Amino acid sequence: MNPQMRNPVEAMYPGTFYFQFKNLWEANNRNETWLCFTVEVIKQRSTVSWERGVFQNQVDPETHCHAERCFLSWFRDNPLSPKKNYQVTWYTSWSPCPECAGEVAEFLARYSNVQLTIYTARLYYFWDTDYQEGLRSLSEEGASVEIMGYEDFKYCWENFVCDDGEPFKPWKGINTNFRFLERHLRKILQ
Repeated sequence: MNPQMRNPVEAMYPGTFYFQFKNLWEANNRNETWLCFTVEVIKQRSTVSWERGVFQNQVDPETHCHAERCFLSWFRDNPLSPKKNYQVTWYTSWSPCPECAGEVAEFLARYSNVQLTIYTARLYYFWDTDYQEGLRSLSEEGASVEIMGYEDFKYCWENFVCDDGEPFKPWKGINTNFRFLERHLRKILQ
C-alpha cells in the first residue's frame, strides 16, 4: 500500500453523513467525496462478506488522492485471489470525476473477477461531456452505476454511520432529487 495512504475508517459521524450525502442538485461547499464500500466474495450464487469501510478524499500535499483512488490502492494491496470472484459495492457522495472513472474502468478491465456497483448520491458536473464520458466508460466496463434512493441512504446510515441507535431521517426533497438525478443519469448512460 502507498505508505501515505490512510486505511479506511469504519464509520462516519451523523453530521458528516447528512452534509456530504444529501442528494442536492447543486451542492455548494461539498468539496470532497466520501466512499462507503462493501467487498464480498461470490461463492456459488451467494456472497460472503469480506470487508467494509469508508474512504474520503485525501487532499494533503503528499497524498492528494480522491476516494476512488484510495479504495483502488487499498484493494490492490489486499490479498486478492485470482481464483475468487468479488462483488464490490460503493455508496459515494459524488459520482467519479473523469480521471477516477478512467482509472476505475482500467481496473475493471484488468480484474475481470471483480464486479462493481456504484450508488451515488449526486452527479458531479453531469452537464459536462468529460464527466458524462467517464460515467459511460464505467458502464462499458461492466460497472453498474445508480443513483442512491431512500433505501440506499438508509442502508448507509445503518452500516457506515456512528448512529447511536438513531434511525435515518430523510430530508425534504429526497425523492424529488432522486428522480431528477436518475433521469439525468439515464440520459448519460443511453
